[in-house]
Amino acid sequence: MATLYEVDLKGRTKDGEKETNMFIKRVISQEHIKIIDVSDIYSKELFFYNDLSKLFIKLETEAGVPLEERYKSVKSYNESDTEAIIMQNLRKEGFTTLYRMNVMPLKFAELSVQQLAKFHALSFIIERKRPEYFENKIKSLKHSIRYGEDFVEFCNNMYKFSSIQLSNEIKAKIESKADEYMKNYLTGHKTEVKCLCHGDYRMNNILVKITEGEITDVIPVDYQLIYYGSPIVDFLFFIFGATDKEFRRNHFNHLKDMYHETMEKYLKYFDININMVYPRKKFEMDFEDNLVFGLEFYLYVVPLIFTLEDDVPDFDKVDLTEVKVKLDSRYYERLQGIVDDMIEWGKL
Repeated sequence: MATLYEVDLKGRTKDGEKETNMFIKRVISQEHIKIIDVSDIYSKELFFYNDLSKLFIKLETEAGVPLEERYKSVKSYNESDTEAIIMQNLRKEGFTTLYRMNVMPLKFAELSVQQLAKFHALSFIIERKRPEYFENKIKSLKHSIRYGEDFVEFCNNMYKFSSIQLSNEIKAKIESKADEYMKNYLTGHKTEVKCLCHGDYRMNNILVKITEGEITDVIPVDYQLIYYGSPIVDFLFFIFGATDKEFRRNHFNHLKDMYHETMEKYLKYFDININMVYPRKKFEMDFEDNLVFGLEFYLYVVPLIFTLEDDVPDFDKVDLTEVKVKLDSRYYERLQGIVDDMIEWGKL
C-alpha cells in the first residue's frame, strides 16, 4: 500500500557524469484503511531495508555463503524514513513484474520458492546466531492486519463478490465455518514452528528478470506485512495466489519438496541441521493442517487481485470495508478449482 514514484537523478561527480535511478514508496493516508495500521506497515518495511537486510548480508558473509546462493533484496537508501522509502529502481536493469491475473510460470515459481525458503531460514539462523536480536526485533513482530469488526466486515464484503458462482451447498459449508476461516487467515492453524514471515508473498511482490525469453532471476520486495508466524502460510499464500488446478496437480508437490530441500541446503552453510528447526515430518504436518488457508485467502483477499483494470480501488479515497469489485471471469474458474481441491483433500 503506497503511492509509487520513479525518479532519475543526473549530475556530475568527481568521476564524471552519473545517473541514479530510484524507486520511491510514499505513505498513504490512514483515513480509509481501518483494518491495517498504516504507520506500522511503513515502520516494518523501513526496519527491513535499514536494519534486517543488512544483518542478512552480514550473516551470509560470516558463513561464506556464495553470492549466487544468497537471499536477494533490493538496495535501499539511508535517506528512507516512515514517510517515504527510497530504493534502487531495478526496472532500469531489466526487472519487471508478471501480470497479476496470470498463472505463474514454473521457473518463476521455483526461483521464488527458493528465495522464500532462504528468507524463512534466515529467521531460524538469527534465532540461533543473534538470540537477543531475534527476541527483541523478530519475535515481537505482530500481524499488521487488525482482527475485529472492521476486518470481519471487509471479509464479508469480499465474500459477497467471491461467492457469486459457488453452489448453495458449497456456500453453506463455507458460511458455517466463516468465523474460523477469518481468524485463521490472520493466525494460521495451529503450528509449533514459527519464524519471520513475509506476509504478502505473491507474484506482484516479486521482481523478475527475463533474458532472451527465459526467466533468469527473481527478487522479492514489499516487506510491509512482515510478522512472526507460520512459514507454511507464506508458502501457501504464494502458491494459491497465482496457480490454477492444473498447475497444482502437476507441480504442487515438486515445489513443496523444493522449498524444504532449499532450506535444508541453505542452513548447512550456518552449521544448522534442519531437523533441529523444521524436520520434514513436522513440515508435512503443518502443510496438511493449513491447506484450507488457500481457500480462505482466495475468498477474502484474491478478489482485489482479480479486479478488472477500470475498477481497481484507490485506497486513498475508498474505505477498504466498502470496496466494490468487478471480477475477471478467471477468478471464478480458479476459485472453483480450489473448491474442487479442498473437497478432494478432505478439507471442505
